[in-house]
Amino acid sequence: MSSAHLLAPALAWSGHLRRRLDAHPDMYAWLQTAAARPVTPNVLAAWQEELAGPDAPSVLPGAQCRSVLRKLRERVFSTLMVRDLAGVADLEEVVGGMTQLADVAVDAAYRSMAAELREVHGVARDPATGAPQELLIVGMGKLGGRELNVSSDIDLVMLYGEEGETDGPRPISHHEFYGRLTRRMMPILSEVDADGQVFRTDLRLRPDGDAGPLAWSLDAFEHYLIGQGREWERYAWLKGRLMPARAYADSDAEPQARQLESLRMPFVYRKYFDFDALAALRALRERIRQDWQRRALARSGVDSANNVKLGDGGIREIEFIVQLFQLVRGGRMPALRQRGLLDALHAERDAGLLSADDAQRLEAAYRFLRRTEHALQYREDAQTHLLPGDAEARAALAAALGMSARDFEDTLAAHRAFVSETFRNAFRLAGMGDLDEQPGGRPSPSPAVADEALDDAESRLAAQIRRDFGGDADELVRRTESLLSSHRVRSLPDSSRRRVDVLLPAVLQAAMQTPAPRDAAVRLLDLIETIAQRSAYLALLAEYPDTLARVARMVAASPWAAQYLTQHPLLLDSLIDWRTLYEPLDYAQLARQLSADLDACVLPGGEPDIERQMNLMRDVQRQASFQLLAQDLEGELTVERLADQLSALADVLLAETVRRVWPLVNRLPGAQPHFAVIAYGKLGGKELGYASDLDLVFLFDDPREDAAEVYAKLGRRMTSWLSTMTSSGRLYEVDLRLRPDGDAGLLAVSIEAFEQYQRNHAWSWEHQALTRARYSAGDPQVGARFERIRADIMVQPRDTAALRADVLGMRDKISAGHPNPTDLFDLKHDRGGMVDVEFVTQYLVLCHAAEHRELVNNLGNITLLRLAGQAGLIDSEQARLAGDAYRTLRRTQHALRLQGVEKARVPADRLADERAAVSALWQGVLGE
Repeated sequence: MSSAHLLAPALAWSGHLRRRLDAHPDMYAWLQTAAARPVTPNVLAAWQEELAGPDAPSVLPGAQCRSVLRKLRERVFSTLMVRDLAGVADLEEVVGGMTQLADVAVDAAYRSMAAELREVHGVARDPATGAPQELLIVGMGKLGGRELNVSSDIDLVMLYGEEGETDGPRPISHHEFYGRLTRRMMPILSEVDADGQVFRTDLRLRPDGDAGPLAWSLDAFEHYLIGQGREWERYAWLKGRLMPARAYADSDAEPQARQLESLRMPFVYRKYFDFDALAALRALRERIRQDWQRRALARSGVDSANNVKLGDGGIREIEFIVQLFQLVRGGRMPALRQRGLLDALHAERDAGLLSADDAQRLEAAYRFLRRTEHALQYREDAQTHLLPGDAEARAALAAALGMSARDFEDTLAAHRAFVSETFRNAFRLAGMGDLDEQPGGRPSPSPAVADEALDDAESRLAAQIRRDFGGDADELVRRTESLLSSHRVRSLPDSSRRRVDVLLPAVLQAAMQTPAPRDAAVRLLDLIETIAQRSAYLALLAEYPDTLARVARMVAASPWAAQYLTQHPLLLDSLIDWRTLYEPLDYAQLARQLSADLDACVLPGGEPDIERQMNLMRDVQRQASFQLLAQDLEGELTVERLADQLSALADVLLAETVRRVWPLVNRLPGAQPHFAVIAYGKLGGKELGYASDLDLVFLFDDPREDAAEVYAKLGRRMTSWLSTMTSSGRLYEVDLRLRPDGDAGLLAVSIEAFEQYQRNHAWSWEHQALTRARYSAGDPQVGARFERIRADIMVQPRDTAALRADVLGMRDKISAGHPNPTDLFDLKHDRGGMVDVEFVTQYLVLCHAAEHRELVNNLGNITLLRLAGQAGLIDSEQARLAGDAYRTLRRTQHALRLQGVEKARVPADRLADERAAVSALWQGVLGE
């Protein structure tokens, strides 16, 4: 496009540009050249230097700084207008250029005024280090998100590190110094003069707004957030960004930057779902719906349909949709913690929170509405969001955007209709569909509930219990009295006590609706005592009867589930949208999101935040396990399918553990781990339970000189990463004793040493264990080599008599190690139990895999028995009966585990047929 054609759309549309060029004819030629290339930070810096002049000092005095910044703003605004309306600049260039201008302008004004004040008051220094202490200038809103529109205000919050006194001839307190500095900066940026202004500047997002000091110390800011921070301020601080403004060459603002971020992150992103935040977000949604009406009335009845920002289906609604996901889910999904709207939208799409189609349509709507907004502002350099009311002007707007009037109107209507519908359904999309409306169905609690009121509550509850629970009443009354008199409840603030007062009668009523009312009531009371200090969860159960009923059914069905929920109350968040608990786990999506969230767990300096990463992995494991538990209790998963799912989850977590630990032990730049995690036992056989240990062996295949040392470190750090108890619990208990030479062996073994050991030194029981081993995580090539070695070992010739003797001897050791002094049948360890099936299967594999290669594959006991029957190695009917018996034994064991039974034992006559089938298999194969 020629330079003249490049300017034509802007000149046709913008009266502001035409007037500027009429007043400054020399600017026309300059703009033709400037608009031919993108507005980048380097271009902007060159313009600033050119406008200041070759002899300008590095810090411009106030008057010169004002002039240069205003002229710079005119250049940036005009160039972006020309490029945007010509269709050669995308949205990122436009908002990025305006944001860069704001960063430059704030930095220049800060340095200029700091230099002036230094002459009189000196420098504010860090009392601990003596280094100059910078003003921490935080850009909020679109400035924080690097998405300023072309005629935007900028919202700033001014903070500083430590209190103290300046070191100049007229010292003043840091508090006063930073206040004066802020006050002097504002006219440089926002005062209108003959050259216009740079940015209108708003400081009202600071703590206490106009009533508060202009600049706050970080300590005061922290106290404010903890004691007075309001829900709308979480929304405001979501985009808060420390700007790159620096007045002193020898300062070090990094510690203060880290401190600021350590305050912002937990204030904005809550690990536990916050129902006060939910109420505030509902209110914010209603304010967005109503805001245009108030503004419309102030503008003599302008219809909201003309407001591309505040009107129905406008920019504000897109912002709310995206930021709702961030505030609700960002505490648990760090990858969502993006300041930029499109970055956040993409993260939500990648997390599976929005469908790819919905995300694409929201992005298209956002880009279209923002470009329309910019065109409106280019016309007269005014901060407007109103479409023209008359058809002729709207047709001119469409032409400025390169569209016909009809196409513009159709596109606008389609985008706004989609945004409006999505906005109305925002809470459902965010996984809070059941909580979208205000809670109901409960009377409002009485005003303040003091200790005397709790005593009254005890009497009311005792009467309710004796009426409803009959013979179980005395124990429940004692349990309720214990709860109400506990320190956890007595120390609660009045608002939480009111919730307890409302909640406990509802708990007893919910328990009565389950098949096991007494058990459900006791377990629910245990849960209430655990969560008493967490008002969010009290609110969830007190204000949403359906959720309480779901919890009651779950704890009634399984004491183990009740204990699991009580130990990990964070899982109550999952009950907000109960339907998602029944969706199949998508392990590929889970792995992608986990990786993205772990990547986002960084300290302010950019290094990984290991503690947060470890806690996040534990939280993800609990959440996924709870989802499977919910499906399990509803009968939607077989025992085999559940074990497959839990094993797949462990594989994902092990793979991510390798990724996270490797950089902590490797010192060779660019080196990748040639390392594999081999699963044995329950994980190897894909028979993992909710609380199973992991039996692991670590192998490596790497020629580097320090391989043995570095992979031993990797194994140690992985074991620590998995098994260390953190504030979120332990990921897995790990057992490494199945590695070559057991506890006396190396923690990580080379693949050659492993093969040598298996061929020449391994005991028969180690080959038995190898029948259930498989590659789980790490380098696939190392894993493939392991699988080849395993297959070779499975098919090597054996002395069947010697093998039989070894298997029988090991079976006797297992029995001796698990004595059963009762008359009950131990499903796993007693004769006729699960261990017998496993030993027979392993014996058949080791004896016959050479002739029947299908037995080499790690397919599980039931399938391997069926294959052995088909091959004629055992009677096929006997194989079927024993396989069915094994399935029943596993199912019964699992049911007993869910009932909290430590040792899976039943009356001796209960599973007599299954025991007989297993015993017949044992006798037929091993012939005792």
